[in-house]
Amino acid sequence: MKDKRIAILFLTIFIDLLGFGIVIPILPNLAKTLAVDASISMEPDVAVGFVAAVFSAIQFLFAPLFGALSDRIGRRPVILGSVLVNAAGYAVFGIAGNFFILLLSRVISGFGSANISAAQAYIADITDAKDRAKKMGIIGAAFGLGFVFGPPIGGWLFELGGMMYVGFFASALCTINFILAFFMLPESNTQKGGVRRKPSDTFKGMAKAWSIDIIGELLLINFIYISAFSMMQINASILWKEHYSLTPAEIGNIFGIIGIFSAIVQGGLIGVFQKKFGLNRMLLWGCPVAGLGLTLIPLPSQEWFYPVQILAILFLALSNGLLMPSINSLVSLHSPSNAQGSMLGILQSMGSLARAIGPVISGFLYAQYYQLPYFAGGFLMLITFIMAWLLFKKLKVQPQSI
Repeated sequence: MKDKRIAILFLTIFIDLLGFGIVIPILPNLAKTLAVDASISMEPDVAVGFVAAVFSAIQFLFAPLFGALSDRIGRRPVILGSVLVNAAGYAVFGIAGNFFILLLSRVISGFGSANISAAQAYIADITDAKDRAKKMGIIGAAFGLGFVFGPPIGGWLFELGGMMYVGFFASALCTINFILAFFMLPESNTQKGGVRRKPSDTFKGMAKAWSIDIIGELLLINFIYISAFSMMQINASILWKEHYSLTPAEIGNIFGIIGIFSAIVQGGLIGVFQKKFGLNRMLLWGCPVAGLGLTLIPLPSQEWFYPVQILAILFLALSNGLLMPSINSLVSLHSPSNAQGSMLGILQSMGSLARAIGPVISGFLYAQYYQLPYFAGGFLMLITFIMAWLLFKKLKVQPQSI
């Protein structure tokens, strides 16, 4: 990257997602153990869902506020402050010896990771319209790489030295990021003084977007898909430990493989799929493929675990590669020309809300029967397939989106 500012922003988002990925193999089982020790008044599996959800819930509430705050006081202080908060959150995670300290660490980290909107605004400040989409894609790349490398690193560090190694490693990365950003990231907002935002503004914007024809359907499909995927993402660690005796390192490796396969599909095959099938059909067929992947996960016996899991991973990677680019592109295509940024921002907010709701539902279902979250995810994707089919019939007369 020739522009060091873009490189620092890439590092900031990458570390945010690396930190999120690092805890995936560890957090659910750790939260369940600490919930049992704390004798709290809810099922341990349900408690896991709440611990997992709080990170995305805080991110959902504060990301738009951080974006608006960066309009008023500048991008640099918001980004720097959020990185420091993230460092503190992961340090607390490293020393969390009880359920409530663990919950506090996820609240802090969710708050610190709500800097995506400020990073996007920074890129908008320093790029012209022609290059903006390409530069925004760097954020997507940082998301993908963070999820590829985070889970394997987290599993390996946990086996090496426990949760202290995991938390302090992520905290050290954030501290290094802060130092680099402090010296190498100048202010980009030369016209400060934006309007104040309230949390309710996010909900008002979402409600308005849902009422727009086509956009509303796409937002709902995206919300259901991410909810279903996050149901798997959290409980799979518990499932694989309790029913297949996997170690944290092995769990991390499986999530890493999902990330690698998704990157291969999105990086090398999406252009081929779009040219051959079109965005509408990518959206349509991504739904049942995701449903198959989710449903397969809890089915194999011990001896068939790896063959079936590899097949499920392939389905999930393929579905993610089909659904996310098609949804993002279709939202952009069908948004008013003067509201594409806000529509895509609402799409991201909806994703954060889905990642907060999915784990809670998953925890309740897993407490009833361990296969239920995955069967429910498959059923939800069947619903999205029906919705996508109805939308496909509406869109197929519009050649610009086929």
